[in-house]
Amino acid sequence: MMKTTMLGAIAAAACLTSAAAFAQAQRPAQTQQYSFPGSDGSYSPPSTLRITEQPGTPPAPAVRDTQESIALYQRCRNNADREAVDRNQLQTMVATCLAELQQRRQQ
Repeated sequence: MMKTTMLGAIAAAACLTSAAAFAQAQRPAQTQQYSFPGSDGSYSPPSTLRITEQPGTPPAPAVRDTQESIALYQRCRNNADREAVDRNQLQTMVATCLAELQQRRQQ
């Protein structure tokens, strides 16, 4: 019974979250406008700045790497810096280090 209630609460929260995101996406973009009048003796004409905020996806959550994962990446990167004899080799080795880091993040 407790699991069913918990699942129902999670499903309701997910529905509310998606409904709120949909409602936010349907809102028209708000525009802020700032006017800058010209001044006497200036070569700059009067101007207007318009800022329109486009609705979009919320920012992705920050990635939290473990200290061990960071140490492994730094060791890999330092080894690549020492062992590479040209730019192409360095780029390949650093790409490998980054791929390994990404694999650790997905685990």
